[in-house]
Amino acid sequence: MEKVTIFGLRAILEAIQSEKPIDKVWLLKGTKSPLAEQLMHSLRAKNIAFSFVPVERLDRFSDKNHQGAVARIAAIQTHEMEPLVEKILASKKNPVFVLLDGITDARNFGAIIRSAAATNVDAIFIPSSGSAPLNGDVVKTSAGGAFNVPISKVQHLKDVIYYLNSHEIPSLGLTEKGNKTLFEQDLKGPIAIVFGAEDIGISKGLLKILTDQAKLPMSESIDSLNVSVACGVAFYELVRQRMLS
Repeated sequence: MEKVTIFGLRAILEAIQSEKPIDKVWLLKGTKSPLAEQLMHSLRAKNIAFSFVPVERLDRFSDKNHQGAVARIAAIQTHEMEPLVEKILASKKNPVFVLLDGITDARNFGAIIRSAAATNVDAIFIPSSGSAPLNGDVVKTSAGGAFNVPISKVQHLKDVIYYLNSHEIPSLGLTEKGNKTLFEQDLKGPIAIVFGAEDIGISKGLLKILTDQAKLPMSESIDSLNVSVACGVAFYELVRQRMLS
């Protein structure tokens, strides 16, 4: 699915009001007007990623009247966090929720979604900033999985953890800091499993509020696995334990 680019403050506002799946918005630095303020309020309210850029960046679209604002429509529709969680909890006894912290590579993201779809993961949560865009590359790499696993963009992943905690759903971070291996964990009940970027892992603030941590055993000569591979290992350990229960 190809990305669609739209131009102009009012056009972007109309897209938001029409519930179009907006991936990201770029605004000209120093833009000040009532319409720009209204747009920024809507972007924050909907947890849509946006950034301020110099005019040179927007002038890439010089054949268009961008009016200091450009938006990219995502290839995948996202879901609001709370209604999505409530819907899943109402229909499934032991759901699996996945949180991706700082996964910025589109192909890794797509591969994770593909594995999640294959193993019946119930939902994936990503932050609205600092995450791979939901674009055509993700859809292609996911081999259609992007249309089978609900994805929710949130302002802070901590909000997801706190909300799941309120429903007594434990959270497990996959990190080399874990004292036990993933294979020693009981994964048969409802769970939220958290993965971080390969270079820095799960952010310290998020790691601090998780219920538990676990690691994947590996050779001392290797620091980490590709994150999509780590996700695949974890998802199939979930499947294995649940098949035996």
